[in-house]
Amino acid sequence: MPQYSSWRSVALAYALTTLGVMAVGLVDYVTGSEIHVVSLYFVPLAIASWRLGRTGAVFASLLSTLVWLLALYKTSPSDTQPYILALNFLTQGTAFLTVSILFAWLAQALQKEKLHGRTDALTGLNNRQAFIEQATVALAICQRHTRPVSLAYIDLDNFKSVNDSWGHAQGDALLCSCARLISDGLRSNDIAARFGGDEFVIFLPETGRTSAQALLERIRHALGNSEDFRSVGVTASIGAVIDEGAGSDIGTLLKRADAQMYAVKHGSKNRVTICCVQNASLARSP
Repeated sequence: MPQYSSWRSVALAYALTTLGVMAVGLVDYVTGSEIHVVSLYFVPLAIASWRLGRTGAVFASLLSTLVWLLALYKTSPSDTQPYILALNFLTQGTAFLTVSILFAWLAQALQKEKLHGRTDALTGLNNRQAFIEQATVALAICQRHTRPVSLAYIDLDNFKSVNDSWGHAQGDALLCSCARLISDGLRSNDIAARFGGDEFVIFLPETGRTSAQALLERIRHALGNSEDFRSVGVTASIGAVIDEGAGSDIGTLLKRADAQMYAVKHGSKNRVTICCVQNASLARSP
């Protein structure tokens, strides 16, 4: 339905649609029956359908038909038969409604396509492109105020054995469970994404070392204690980088966090390892 999020925005959209249709109706009345301006009604129709969805399309179509019919009645000869007006109402109303519904359908299709282009089809998390875009904006805000940022890579240990032993359907279900548990452990302004395979990335704005360590440990424990993970022997290795001054770019943070994650993978796994940008020192948690 509407692309507007609040009821005030929706009410405003309906009000503007009404004013637009009325303005076209006034032009229609002033120009008379000899000059056809019916095509102008499609402008507010298209805008209403695009912004308000199918409900807006029906509303705008009905309103446009009534206004158009009133202008037609006022400018037509006085001896026009009622059935002629009724027939015009049906034919023109059908045309308005058909075009409006098509516009609403097109808007919905484009919105879905845009959404699919920015989300991971399996888990519903952000994909790489959407993550980088959102994290870049959040990082810029933190840089402006010299606030710390953290970025973490999460890789599932022994995930390949799940696909090999239980099949890809079980593996996909585990990835979805992982995405849900990660999302449940994040705050509203944190950004999570699946980068492909069994790798997930988290960006934590305004988050220093202590807070990041605590949050990532909670996520690791949540994954490890989940029945879905315990039943197949899968854990999580997490590597993170902390930039107290938010002076690095997203690409640099991703590389450092990725390197930290691989250090865990090549060690004992199922751990959180954190690196600070300033001194590149490591602090491993048990």
